[in-house]
Amino acid sequence: MSAAAPATFQSAEVRPYRFLIEVLLFFSYFVFGMSWIGYSPFLKEIQQQFALDYTRTGLVVSAVSFAKIFVPLLAGIMAVRMGVSRAILIGNFCICASLYTPFAPDFSALVASRILFGVGGAIVVTLLGPAVLQWFPRTELALANGFNYVAVNSGITLSLFVTIPLAAHFGRTRTLMAYAIVSTAIAIAWLIFGRDRFPANRAATVSSGATYREILRMKEAWWLTFAAAGPLCIYLVFNTWLPTFYKESLGLGAAKASQLTGLANMVGIPAAIVGGILAQRTGRRKPFILASGALTGAAAFGLFLTGNLVVLSISAVIFGIGLFLWVAPLTTLAMELPGMTPQKLAVLNGVFFSVGYLLAFLAPLIAGALRDATGSFVPGFVVFSLFAFSLLFGGMMLKESAPPAKLSK
Repeated sequence: MSAAAPATFQSAEVRPYRFLIEVLLFFSYFVFGMSWIGYSPFLKEIQQQFALDYTRTGLVVSAVSFAKIFVPLLAGIMAVRMGVSRAILIGNFCICASLYTPFAPDFSALVASRILFGVGGAIVVTLLGPAVLQWFPRTELALANGFNYVAVNSGITLSLFVTIPLAAHFGRTRTLMAYAIVSTAIAIAWLIFGRDRFPANRAATVSSGATYREILRMKEAWWLTFAAAGPLCIYLVFNTWLPTFYKESLGLGAAKASQLTGLANMVGIPAAIVGGILAQRTGRRKPFILASGALTGAAAFGLFLTGNLVVLSISAVIFGIGLFLWVAPLTTLAMELPGMTPQKLAVLNGVFFSVGYLLAFLAPLIAGALRDATGSFVPGFVVFSLFAFSLLFGGMMLKESAPPAKLSK
């Protein structure tokens, strides 16, 4: 049964089928991450190819975040009106715009294809949580979130480590096309196997506007958004510009610069999963959010204020732990707010990701503009490293959502 024909599953069917849904969700966003940052190691070449300054060059990566400013709001409405699965299917096929990007004849066409690609990613990431909330029991939410919300980072990490070697062997265009082809295969797989556990809740459409007004009045929605905004901004700034900074300021080769940047992402993958396991076993959310906020902001400075490779590597490890440990606890806390449903969560995520990615879109551009104005990336890095502490302060304002013991079903 395809995504176009949602079905209601009985409990006996849910247990095995939810793992297939999880695999498809994970790899949808995993390969998206590979294509997203797969262009980062080639920014210098793209800059020269199209005769760009640093500010416009940043659009190659930031255009993806630009799409995520408004689309999550639309994704929330889509989930309510057509069902989560159909909306994710549309998102997956938008991601397939990456098939065109390597052949874009001019910079405008390249940016346009990246925006459409970002539209797909915005739909998918907004609806990961609602899909999990449909298929998984409460005791498994934190662990499922730990995997899903690290999917993009896993893809980014793999991309930073393998894109340069693959491009050296097969060429830049073939390498980026390979990522796009895998995304297309996943979209087709979702068309065949993706489905909703329950049909779309038509009653929930009681005007999407009313639902959004309800969410916008929730102080928790704004503290959740503020908490995540800083880490998201520094994450995009570093993944966009650190490879270039390391090449220009430290004289590192392209492969070494990408691998050093990728180290934080690589460490973050197990950190996010551990965060999910700890949140699941302890029933606690806030301690991991607060610890992450402190580590992320402090370690960020170590990634650019020294040229010592040992210090850089240690900082990258600590930064990666702090940057990802909070993801499962924070997203699970959102799912456990009173009265939360998959449709309501889709709308909450619409606000969460739209505001977060508005700031994330601006962050690499601001860092690039400060580089153009001052001749150094350091001022921009300092600004967004300080902003990374938003996770610590936002986390302080949130209430613990679960009892201090292992949750029961």
